[in-house]
Amino acid sequence: MMKEKTFLLDWMSTLLDWLGLNSADGGYKALFATLVVLVCCFVVWWLLRYLLLRAHRLGRYVDSRLEVIFDRANLNKIALMAAVFMFYILLPLAFDPASSVGIFVRKALDVLIVWMLASFANSVVRTVFMLIYHKRKTKDAPLKGFMQVIQIVVWVVAAIVIIAILINKSPTKLFTGLGASLAVLSFVFKDSILNLVSGILLSSDKMVKVGDWIEMPSAGIDGTVIDMTLNTVKVRGWDNTISNVSPYTLTSGTFKNWQGMFSSGGRRIARYVEIDINTVKFCTEELLERVGKLEVMREYIDSLPEPRLQTTNLELLRVYIERYMEAQPWLNREMLHMVRQLQSSDTGVPLQVYAFTATTVWVEYERIQAALFEHIMAIVPLFEIKIFQRPSGGDLDKRATIEDIVKWEA
Repeated sequence: MMKEKTFLLDWMSTLLDWLGLNSADGGYKALFATLVVLVCCFVVWWLLRYLLLRAHRLGRYVDSRLEVIFDRANLNKIALMAAVFMFYILLPLAFDPASSVGIFVRKALDVLIVWMLASFANSVVRTVFMLIYHKRKTKDAPLKGFMQVIQIVVWVVAAIVIIAILINKSPTKLFTGLGASLAVLSFVFKDSILNLVSGILLSSDKMVKVGDWIEMPSAGIDGTVIDMTLNTVKVRGWDNTISNVSPYTLTSGTFKNWQGMFSSGGRRIARYVEIDINTVKFCTEELLERVGKLEVMREYIDSLPEPRLQTTNLELLRVYIERYMEAQPWLNREMLHMVRQLQSSDTGVPLQVYAFTATTVWVEYERIQAALFEHIMAIVPLFEIKIFQRPSGGDLDKRATIEDIVKWEA
């Protein structure tokens, strides 16, 4: 190395004499040497960048993993780092290492090299996580949070090393001092630390991931998760608005994740209609005969024990709804399904349908649920039962008209 430096210095002195410049004038020689070093570094950067990008274009269709590893930005960083390292090696040819200018330039190059190494390390981390993310088995794993944790650690270490270079201190002493001031930093960056820990918990415990439908009424969140970082969870609502919520808000509160419903293959129906108690009664032979004409009820009516007239019309309605659902293709028969009565109140007897559909698609689920209860509302009069409904304006108008007729006839 020393022989190469002596050769280059002798060659530059000869070149200065040939150009007619005073080779003994250190100012001109340093300026010319600086220009030569910069030109050499530029040539190395341009040539290496050209070769790397050329190889990238030739092999981009060979393997998709190579496309991720040899990304254009990564290749540019490699070429630029090579040029900066070359300038660092050739620096003594341009400046006296003991001079103030030489010390300043070397310190600036040290800072630049540390920053470039940190940037390149983060690029490597991002590339590795992209390769993992592209695998089918881990495609849904929330890896972005772990990647950001590693990147933050890299930048923190780089910042400490840069500060140590600027103040001419050992990085180990700064790390020791940082431990003493950790309590103050934890208080200042309390929210960031809470979100950092919460983001790690969300990712490691798989509480939520990209693509999940979550619902948190206290924060006004109801939609699909489209992105997760260490300090923000982005949720696209059903009106296509995007809401940002911190990970700490999710872990400190209560939210509902509908992903379990989708993975189970069935979505629950748990609605009821309120039966007017005044219409619940024992069956007559005419009612039993009329209900027995329904295909799903014929066997049940024939199997009724004597005396059959002690059977209520509400019981027939409940059995009919059960058998009607069991005959439908949308019913998930592997999950619980029943028709039951809830606690009666001043609005009637709630008759609840509890079942699961064989699909989790929202539109199909709503259609199935609507069609089921439309059928129930239409079939109820056959059982001589009425669904409770509070009197509306039209009902009050009819009542007033009848009273007027009675008064007029009187």
